[in-house]
Amino acid sequence: MIDAIRQFLEENLAPRGQKPEYDELQLAAAALLIEVMAADYHEGESERAAVVRAVSSLFGLTPQDSERLVVLAQEEVGHATDDYEFTARINRGFSAQQKEALIEALWQVAYADGDIDMYERHYLSKLAELLYIPQSIFIAAKLRVCGMTGPG
Repeated sequence: MIDAIRQFLEENLAPRGQKPEYDELQLAAAALLIEVMAADYHEGESERAAVVRAVSSLFGLTPQDSERLVVLAQEEVGHATDDYEFTARINRGFSAQQKEALIEALWQVAYADGDIDMYERHYLSKLAELLYIPQSIFIAAKLRVCGMTGPG
């Protein structure tokens, strides 16, 4: 019901030509990025900026559209009961290459503050499992982001 009202308002009150179109896959991916940002209970500006950059990079959006998508995704996260609704959408709609790009973006958000704590590490591992990402891809993405001397 709330989504229907939001959609109606966006379609009828947004200035023509200025309303970006976001699909459910973009919202789901952005929601997971936001969840990683919040996993360590410290949402710093560097992590928030990393979420916006990741959304922009993954979907080819402008910084302004990326910011709007992040705000919408934060609302989605606030209404979600678990991550399954997001991971299920991604599993239905993302290719293996898109999932690999997403897991790398998730690592980038977690490492944006220069540290990956145990909560972020655990959450990323859980997401990789839910997204059926092979361990070798998961570790390779981590090494690309954190390097060989990055956090364990």
